[in-house]
Amino acid sequence: MAPEGKLSFEEYFNKYYQQAYGYVFKKVSDSYLAEDLTMDAFVSCYQKFDKFDPGIASFQTWLYVVINNKLKNYYRDNKKVEYIDDPMVFAGTYEDDLTAAEDLKSMRDFLAEGLSMLSETQRQIIIYKYFRGLKSAEIARIMGLTPVNVRVHLSRAVAHLKDFFDSKGVKWEF
Repeated sequence: MAPEGKLSFEEYFNKYYQQAYGYVFKKVSDSYLAEDLTMDAFVSCYQKFDKFDPGIASFQTWLYVVINNKLKNYYRDNKKVEYIDDPMVFAGTYEDDLTAAEDLKSMRDFLAEGLSMLSETQRQIIIYKYFRGLKSAEIARIMGLTPVNVRVHLSRAVAHLKDFFDSKGVKWEF
């Protein structure tokens, strides 16, 4: 029986495969490649599953880090342009996926603190833009703002976040 709080690998696979595949497909726009990269990520997780600790990071977080490493390797090895189109990305690279998951959890907690310092409007715009990948026009329509107003709020929010990160000595790229 799996320890309390930790599912079997098969349960995690069944729970997150479709979501992981969809994320990878969005990045590569090729169903066969997306399937290969997604399966490679799950194989890597399976090979280190005995080291996975849900007290450190969720399986989803760990999987996300592994997938992003697979995508970076694919694009580097194939000399493609960088796949990450979001301007807000961690600086640095990771050699060990589990350590990366721990770092990601810490950074996610830190980001939550930074986001809590923004106005509700700015926070929603950041979430729509960087976490859901929406364009300014889509955000404007959802929030009842003009696209120009969305970009102004976004610019101010990013400036506030940069100041917050700088004051804490955290290196982020926007």
